[in-house]
Amino acid sequence: MARSHRRTRRLSSMTPSSPFLGVSAARWALLAAIVLGLGLLSIELRQRLDLEWSVESLRELVAAAGVWGPLLYVGILGFRFAVLVPSSILLVASGICFGPLAGTVYATTGLALSAFFKYAVATVAGRDALLRHVPDHWRSHLSLGGGRSAAFVLALICAYPFGPKHIFQIGAILSTMSFWKYAVAVTSGAAFRAGLFATLGGAIASGEGILAVSLVLLAVGAIPLSSPRVRARFVPIPKDA
Repeated sequence: MARSHRRTRRLSSMTPSSPFLGVSAARWALLAAIVLGLGLLSIELRQRLDLEWSVESLRELVAAAGVWGPLLYVGILGFRFAVLVPSSILLVASGICFGPLAGTVYATTGLALSAFFKYAVATVAGRDALLRHVPDHWRSHLSLGGGRSAAFVLALICAYPFGPKHIFQIGAILSTMSFWKYAVAVTSGAAFRAGLFATLGGAIASGEGILAVSLVLLAVGAIPLSSPRVRARFVPIPKDA
């Protein structure tokens, strides 16, 4: 009798309606459709657009698109993970293709679109369900994500010109940070980062001020090294020092 009861319970747990990893079958189906769609889109774009890891190829592509060039650029930057083009190349290309001001606007839009897409995917999957599978020592840090300081830190991270932002954005999404705080943080940070690279791209296009803009970009990139803790990660201090 007990064995029959256990067998029935085990079979019932395998029914399509039961969640896997805390996510319902319907949401898994939607996520699978999104991943499959992006995969097919990536293959199609790589074949049709003949994208390369160069600013010149992007400039030619945007110029050939005519009035649709800005929209094409924003789409490529927003879904750059699907076309496998580094963000640094795309951000510099914004200033070369559209000038510093318009390039900043389009690049900011593309970066924000990418961040909002992550939020949408996490919402579909269910943030609570995903959070249950985060290690406890990470979950304690994520619980602090609802404060203003967390949004300010996220904005600074998104404004930093170098390095990936995905892990920090995903951490903010899984925390208690509201969508509007997340949106303001990633958009304001993206605007600063986009402005730096678009200005560099504009300087490259005009041939003026390249050295000055490059020095500013490097100076901003070196700001984290002012922290002893950050410096210790790159230059370990001997214990007997």
